[in-house]
Amino acid sequence: MSQGAETAKKPMKKHVLQWHILHRCNLRCTHCYQEDYAAECTAAQRMQLYGQYLNFCKANGFRGHINFTGGEPLLSPDLFELLERCDADGISCGILTNGTLIDRETAARLGTIRSLSFVQVSIDGTRETHDRVRGKGNFDKAFAGLKLLRRQGIQTMAAFTCHKGNYRTLPQVIRTVRRKGIDRFWADRLIPMGSSREDILSTEEFRTVVQCLTKAHTGKHLFSHTDVHINRAMQFLEGGGCYYQCAAGDTLLTLLADGTLLPCRRLPIPIGNCLETDMLTLWQNSPLIAELRAHEIPQDCICCPKAEFCRGGAKCLSYAVTGDWHRKDINCYYR
Repeated sequence: MSQGAETAKKPMKKHVLQWHILHRCNLRCTHCYQEDYAAECTAAQRMQLYGQYLNFCKANGFRGHINFTGGEPLLSPDLFELLERCDADGISCGILTNGTLIDRETAARLGTIRSLSFVQVSIDGTRETHDRVRGKGNFDKAFAGLKLLRRQGIQTMAAFTCHKGNYRTLPQVIRTVRRKGIDRFWADRLIPMGSSREDILSTEEFRTVVQCLTKAHTGKHLFSHTDVHINRAMQFLEGGGCYYQCAAGDTLLTLLADGTLLPCRRLPIPIGNCLETDMLTLWQNSPLIAELRAHEIPQDCICCPKAEFCRGGAKCLSYAVTGDWHRKDINCYYR
């Protein structure tokens, strides 16, 4: 073996920061977990926070990735400056948006960002269901935005949040996404943050969702390239071999528009504020982060042969329903 092969570095572990660069939004969706719409940093503070993330990744040997979201990130006057900084610094990035503000000019400008991995647009059901959640006409606007992105060669993603009011539309949504030529589709469960717990899927309803996703993921479709993704909590239950462990606090962090640092947006336990204490220090000194990074298996999962793979499922859902993220996933139906 050559000396060069012996000294070759291991691939860097990817770290994802979901950064809510502002809380303002042009929509008021019925299941939104945003409680305030005013929080927003100055341009100088945003650049300070961006620099903190670069230092955080360098100190930990991470390959950084930032998902810019909001609110609606396309409302931010600083979004494109941040995207261009990602280009310059070799940080990959994505955009999570409602898709309604993507016009030809915006899509073309996004097409110049070399580090942009994808743009994800939320789709909440059929046209009727989506517009009931997000406002009349927004289903068509979302898909019009996705079409413009595809013309620019940008990878497109559609994200579906399952709840009692829309899970039955999942097969129709998958057909629509395939017909529209979207590159990737994924679905996950509603976490009741600011919305009613009555909207949470029952275990049988969740099983219906997983069966639909697994069928779409593994089935052959000659006229569609859409990847129906099932690498989410507990979606391995019907097959597909896509095991998923919660990455909150470990290789995933969330930064809110006021500088608050969370393990995950759906696990809203504050670690501290990065405008007061830098991100690396907060992460290194947080007992919560240390506990999450240990990836301990919940006691009620210890005897399960799949426990090593899923580590208890969705911590955020357990926390939202029971107040204890150490509990096993409430929708697990394995044995």
